[in-house]
Amino acid sequence: MFITAFGIRLYHINQPPLDFAPVRQYQLAHSARNYYFEGMESIPEWRKRIARINMERIGVVLEPRIMENAAVLGYRITGGEHLWIPRALSSVFWIVGGIFLYLTAKRISSPGAALFSTAFYLFLPFGISASRSFQPDPMMIMMLLCSIFTILKHNDQPSKFRLLIAGVISALAILVKPYCIFLIFFVFLSLSFLRYGVRKALISSNLLIFTILILLPTVMYYVYGILNNVGYLQEQAQASFLPSLLLQPYFWKDWLTLIGRVVGYIPFTGALIGFFLIRDKLARAVLSGLWIGYFVFGLFFTYHIHTHAYYQLQFIPVVALSLYPLSMPVKMALSNLFSSRNRILGIGTILVVLILGIGLNIQQVHLMRYKDQIKILSAVIGVNPAFRKFLAGDFEKEVKNAEEIGEIVGHSTNTVFLAADFGRSLAYNGELSGLPWPIAASLRERKERGLIIPSKEELFNSRYLMIRTHGKYIKYAPDFFIITDFKEFENQTDLKDFLNGNFPIIAQNEDYLIFDLRKMSGPDRQSS
Repeated sequence: MFITAFGIRLYHINQPPLDFAPVRQYQLAHSARNYYFEGMESIPEWRKRIARINMERIGVVLEPRIMENAAVLGYRITGGEHLWIPRALSSVFWIVGGIFLYLTAKRISSPGAALFSTAFYLFLPFGISASRSFQPDPMMIMMLLCSIFTILKHNDQPSKFRLLIAGVISALAILVKPYCIFLIFFVFLSLSFLRYGVRKALISSNLLIFTILILLPTVMYYVYGILNNVGYLQEQAQASFLPSLLLQPYFWKDWLTLIGRVVGYIPFTGALIGFFLIRDKLARAVLSGLWIGYFVFGLFFTYHIHTHAYYQLQFIPVVALSLYPLSMPVKMALSNLFSSRNRILGIGTILVVLILGIGLNIQQVHLMRYKDQIKILSAVIGVNPAFRKFLAGDFEKEVKNAEEIGEIVGHSTNTVFLAADFGRSLAYNGELSGLPWPIAASLRERKERGLIIPSKEELFNSRYLMIRTHGKYIKYAPDFFIITDFKEFENQTDLKDFLNGNFPIIAQNEDYLIFDLRKMSGPDRQSS
């Protein structure tokens, strides 16, 4: 099962990382490229300069750069900048996490039920796409599941040594990405309540030691980063927690929508039912800690929990473990389905469902008039509509367009782009640099945060553009304005009128539009 799961993740893994969260994947890719280019005499200076500028502009430091450095090591070993290396490494992390999930599920249930939970974790479509992403998240999931397993082992036979092991592994998981702290802490707390009782657990030295162990490395890293604004962590911290969202009905609706996109409403409902069916005290304690931890996590990271699907990743193992009480009814249903009498009908039904599922994903572009129905069906059964990108895996056109744009603008470092994924894949594949023009989602975020948005007169004038970057607005006089997201461009009528009325077009086709803004006379004009 594990070998099959890993093999599936290698499908089209050598394609550009445009199939899942390209904003985050290319953020890390830019940083890794800069590290890789450093000290290499064979790389032209202009490429090093662009890589360095892009890392400064795009490579925001959100977590310790473990994945970037691992990627660079892989690049040097293989002698080339191959993005499949960190993606394959992420897949390995997810698979190893599945081993710890199986061991945990086996401890709180049975081997058969553990296999059922593990199969869900390994073969959930969203998990397949996310687990091969050039991000720290798959590593975090692996460390999170390892942490829960070691906490369980400590609970079985408490000792200072086992407490130390659980604390160190949990600390590493939180350092990789701090969002998993809530699940880890509440699982430990819930098991402590089960073993010692609430009052004794709260005043025990074990809880104090564990809390200090798991917090110390991450607190030191982020306090230093926030105080010194390393990688603009202050901006990121302010953007994550927006308590006013808790009072907005759309916040809860969007959160629930993302749950459907990630795990599906049928598995989600099954997990809720499974949780309430649990009678074993140990299993209930573990799962109570996981569910409470996930909910509290959402209350703290209010912006991301309702806007970013991959922030639901740690919910996948929660659902997987909660499904184990349903393993026996599912097994009985499948046994009946594949009985000698119904075998042909059962196999035929499954094949039809698989063919329809794959066909809907690949041919979704031809079914746009049914897109709302497809989204609903996908959310119900747990097949993310974006999974078709994993199945198709052909992004040669996007890369070719970026390379053409890079040539047209002379690999400029002084551009503005209105493009998908904030232009990060464009900058990477076209080897150019610039600043992204805000899309509708960016403007919505700024309004939710209560940020002041400049007036039309401030945004557009003949000398410069007002662009927000790294927590502040700057006056920016670019050489070129690159547009590949035509839907956004059509919706932003003020921008469209300003560019068409004041600047010449130097390149235009069905894929991109480039305006020449070099006549701008802004004081902050940079040299390309």
